[in-house]
Amino acid sequence: MKIDARRLYTYPILSDGRDDYETCKFSAAINCDFNANSLLLNVNFSTDCADLKRLIGAGKAKYLLHVECPLTLYREIFSSAAENFSCNIPLNCVKRNLDCLAMIVLVEDTENFYCADWNSDFEQINFNLQQGSVLAYKNFKSLTLPDDPNIFKNVASIFSVYRLVDDNASCEIRLNNDKIKIGLAGKDYDFYRRYCSRPEMQPILNAMIIFPALVYIFDELKVDDGFERYDGMAWFKSLTAAFKRRKLDFNDILKEENTSIKLAQEVMDSPLTKALANVALIFDAEDS
Repeated sequence: MKIDARRLYTYPILSDGRDDYETCKFSAAINCDFNANSLLLNVNFSTDCADLKRLIGAGKAKYLLHVECPLTLYREIFSSAAENFSCNIPLNCVKRNLDCLAMIVLVEDTENFYCADWNSDFEQINFNLQQGSVLAYKNFKSLTLPDDPNIFKNVASIFSVYRLVDDNASCEIRLNNDKIKIGLAGKDYDFYRRYCSRPEMQPILNAMIIFPALVYIFDELKVDDGFERYDGMAWFKSLTAAFKRRKLDFNDILKEENTSIKLAQEVMDSPLTKALANVALIFDAEDS
């Protein structure tokens, strides 16, 4: 999503690559971060054009950020009279890449607009411009997003399920490896292997196997030497990074009055609700 510098307008536009203005500049910068369930875009606009600033100050124009995700077809426009503002985008609306375009746009019809910085082609010409007219723009390179800030959507990223030698043994969890290893007895493991690749079964298996394992992990980390015992493990570093992307300190969260079961539910985004919803979908499909 870009505006081609070769695109012809009937009035002057302020942008890099165009010569409609002699000296004035328009720039914008974006940085992205993650909250618990959303992508946060922090946008900074800047222009030294007094006439454009005057329009914005009078409420006739605004700074605008147009965002699109090619994969999900998400599209939204954020606007403000402030040079700096933030935009929250739900994580489930975007994937992999995000295209952004920064602009200054008229929000009401404007008559006799003129800027002394226009080049000689527009000298002494006033323009009557309609609401929605683009006055300035900046194209951005496509923003590349992490594959998935929620590492638990892809269980294989930090968990590994294996078969126990003893077919009658109880489930076991091992934390002294780069991946959290969950051991299942023979029949349980065979059941897991049979259904783990089926999308409709993944939320159910996550709630049955991953969720209780995560509760156990939080319990282990809450003990006095929990961090020291596991901070060298790859899974621990992944957990820490996942919380950091959400502006949360892993250590502080564990020290707060949060039960392990509550933390596990929040991190996995209500796994029991998702599991029950998929159970309903499976049986409703069989009944239809």
